Amino acid sequence: MSSASNKALVLAYYHRVVGEGRLEEIPNFVAETYVDHNSAEDAPKGPLAVEAHLRAIRTTFPDFTLQTHEVVAEGDWVALRVTAEGTHLGEWLGIKPSGKRIALRGINLDRVSSGLIVEHWGEADTVGMLAQMGLNPFGSSH
Repeated sequence: MSSASNKALVLAYYHRVVGEGRLEEIPNFVAETYVDHNSAEDAPKGPLAVEAHLRAIRTTFPDFTLQTHEVVAEGDWVALRVTAEGTHLGEWLGIKPSGKRIALRGINLDRVSSGLIVEHWGEADTVGMLAQMGLNPFGSSH
């Protein structure tokens, strides 16, 4: 596939599946061999792992939205900057719901092969997110 078609595929995935929550469409975008390099090595892989992750996000942030910004595609690789927003209404990694509105900025890098996303890397401002939840991500200052 061309860089342009890879870019279109990844953008459609982030808009429809991640942003709009159309989880039934995951198999149209994610390969059975999909690996999220932000997960533990022994973590589940493929479409079911993506679905579990996105369900957890929507449980924590029921009004979750995602905006995509700059997108760059080169060969099999697509990189994009995103902003996710939502209200923290569900427990997340043991953190009780704060009821606060969160905005999280991040960068995603995805590799496409044979018309499906096969690998993912992502970096997000989780320190900023914790601060928005009212937590001190650096612990006590004394």
